[in-house]
Amino acid sequence: MMINPYYPGIPFTNFKNLDKEISQHYDRVYDTVVDYDTTPRFMYEFRIGFRDIFYCIDRLYDNNPESVIDVGCGECIWKQWFPSIIGFDPTSFKDSHLDFIDYFDEHFSKNHTANYDCGMALNSLHFISWDGIPDQINLAMNTVQDRFLFTFNFSKLEDKPTENYGDLYINLTNILKSMNYDIKLLDYPELRGVPPQKINHYGYINGHARFMLAHKI
Repeated sequence: MMINPYYPGIPFTNFKNLDKEISQHYDRVYDTVVDYDTTPRFMYEFRIGFRDIFYCIDRLYDNNPESVIDVGCGECIWKQWFPSIIGFDPTSFKDSHLDFIDYFDEHFSKNHTANYDCGMALNSLHFISWDGIPDQINLAMNTVQDRFLFTFNFSKLEDKPTENYGDLYINLTNILKSMNYDIKLLDYPELRGVPPQKINHYGYINGHARFMLAHKI
């Protein structure tokens, strides 16, 4: 079911020094002079698994994109770790690094057709009905020329056909396989053994499902 699943220690493909940078940043987290509200390790490690989301974003850069749109970027913190990110959000956050304020919808998609090489939406495209997933994916894919990384939290989705997450994994996989895109990455943390106490943290923000789709050549 999983394609290129993350596992602890899997090497980064495009940013070889990330492990060193992450390790150094981890050391700083316990320094009392650090602003914890803006420390990536503090913000993300127990919410989305920390290293694995870096791995997923790293894979966005397989084809050396010159632009990566970050939909619903919030603080746009990934700019500190990865190049060429253009972030937008409906709201401007304190200390945010976003580039512009806008709302992602059909109008935005049509006005930005193939404007970017790649894209990502972390915790931002799942506030929809279950039946709306294909349309939301198509709108996102319309904005990029290569690939797009999605992370979904099942608890945020409306009108789910079942509350059984095991069935939702199967249903989502079938949806993705039925669409006209290449599945470059598909990862369900729960199915690769993330313990229950961490699943709650994964689910808190966006960790139930991560998948990367690419346009077929």
